[in-house]
Parts: sequence; C-alpha cells; structure tokens
Amino acid sequence: MRFAIVAWCTLLIACRTEAGAPIDAGEEPEAAPLAFVFADASPATSASATPSAPLVQSDSKLVPYANAIPRAGKSIGHTSVVFRLDLTAPSGGTLRAAYKPESKRGHKRFRGEVAAYRLGKLLALPNVPPATVHVFKRDALRAALAADARAASLFDDEAVDRAGLIFGALMPWIDKLEFIPLESPAEMTRWKKELQNGGDLPDDRKSLDAQISTLLVFDALTGNWDRWSGANVGIDRPTGTLLFVDNDAAFFDPIPPAFAPVMAMLKNVDRFSRSLVARLRATDAIMLADAFGDEEAGAPLLPARVVAACDQRRKDVLATVDQKIAQLGESNVLFFP
Repeated sequence: MRFAIVAWCTLLIACRTEAGAPIDAGEEPEAAPLAFVFADASPATSASATPSAPLVQSDSKLVPYANAIPRAGKSIGHTSVVFRLDLTAPSGGTLRAAYKPESKRGHKRFRGEVAAYRLGKLLALPNVPPATVHVFKRDALRAALAADARAASLFDDEAVDRAGLIFGALMPWIDKLEFIPLESPAEMTRWKKELQNGGDLPDDRKSLDAQISTLLVFDALTGNWDRWSGANVGIDRPTGTLLFVDNDAAFFDPIPPAFAPVMAMLKNVDRFSRSLVARLRATDAIMLADAFGDEEAGAPLLPARVVAACDQRRKDVLATVDQKIAQLGESNVLFFP
C-alpha cells in the first residue's frame, strides 16, 4: 500500500500543469484523484461553534485556545484579511490571538499558516509560530468584531461562511513582535556573502546566518513566494530566534512564477544545517502527509498532489545540497550543526 501511494505521488507530480488560475494553499477542486489517510489533526473548535467533527487538539501550545470564546477584535491586516482577537478561556482568563479566516480575497490561504507550522514541527524547527485550524460560529465572531467598524465591515465583505461556521488559522499572539529587515539591500548583501563557501562569518553572526539558511530551505519546501516582500521575518531578541511568520503564501497550487527567485536564492547558498539535511533525508511523502494532517476529520488540510509537490521540492533541495557537497566537500556545505 505504501509503495502504491508513493507511486501515485510521483505520477501526480509528473502530470501537474502550470496552466490556469492558482489554487491558494492547496484548495481542492471538485474531483480529487487521490486521498491520503492522515494522522489525527482535527481543528480546534470554539465552544461557541458547532463542530463538524470531535475536537482533537493535543498541541500544548494551542490547547488553551481550543474552547475559548471570542470577546473582542480588530482588523490588523494591510493587504490580507486578519484579525486580532481577544478571547475568554474556559478558565475565565483572557487570551489573545491572530486569526486569518477563509476569505473571498485570500481564499484558503489560511491553510498555509497551519501547514507551515506542522511541517516545522516535523522538522524540529523552533522558528515557526504555532498555528491551528480553528472554527468559530459566524454570529459569535461577528459579534466580537462589532465594536470595530473596519473589522466588522471587512468581515461582512470577506469572510466565507460555511453553513454558519468560519474556518481559519488561529495563531497565539506574540507580544511586542519585532521584525528584522533581512530583505534590506545592505543586510541581504551581507548574509548572502556569509552563506557562501569561504565567506567571512564572524562568531556573533553564526547563529543568525544558520537560521537564515534554514529559512531559505524552509521556504523552498513550502513554496512560499512572498517571504522577501518586507516584514515577514520576526525575531525573539532574548533568544535570538528568528520567527518565520506570515506563511499564507505557501503551498499554492500551482506554485506561481514569483517563487523562482526563492529557488535561485537557495542555489546561491553553500552553507546548510547538517541536522536539517539529515531530517530531510529521513522524510518521505507519507511522513509529510501525516504531518500536515486534516483540516477537519476526514478532510485533508492539503490535497494529495500538493503534498506530493512538497515532497518533490524536498528532493530538489537535497539534490542542490548533494551537488554542492560533490563540488565543495561535505564539511564546507554541512557547515552549521
């Protein structure tokens, strides 16, 4: 059975077409040629919603939000539809989260946030902020946004109503989130040189550059074409951890032409994380499918062909790394831990 599924993945990759409008974040067409059996990853469901499947949420970072009730909110997006929500936890405490609903403007791009987090967990990356599919009852969410005229209007115009339910990505709020301008010309010129073989790399830059290298690999895996448009990388200053935020441009189907520069950037990097490369070698299409899981019980978060495309990008990344190892030597390429 395992062999048959992997074979189907390979066939789907070979048959993919770049024609037609993109399907955001793995949106499934009416007829799907293949469905994987996924690990249990049902969406968190607000106590004010009517769940379409039993609640299953085992992620300790997200459990407190599972049955929280929306109390207030405001619009915080510039080009995307995203709200800051204040929620009341079952214990009576207050929680805060960012929420990207399924929208007319963004379609199912919220799935990219969730899929990116689940992939980050599979690869043991601490850089991807938690995100989960969360279902709110439409009326409850609309009432929470009523006090903010802009948020209420945006919700009315954009939110996709699935029989009285709103699906979206919920991400615990990061207080005092600071962005690091890695895309600025001066900073980009610097880290590009430092990630080349033989490039001068000061000790105080090694951790940062190792994470930038990992970010480039991660975006290549997810197909994220919008990382370098500005303010899409955060940083936790106390720990020096880069935060790979804003992943709703990931897992498009097909991947748009704007993704080409991302792969070109990766191919100009010579220094990679040894442990990350080892984890990529140990991963396969079945493990990816299990990691991405469901949007709701019985409904995969990503279509099988999108999972297959991600696995193909994994192979492409490894091919790039292996070519560099052959040219430059393993110790020069697997430079970071």
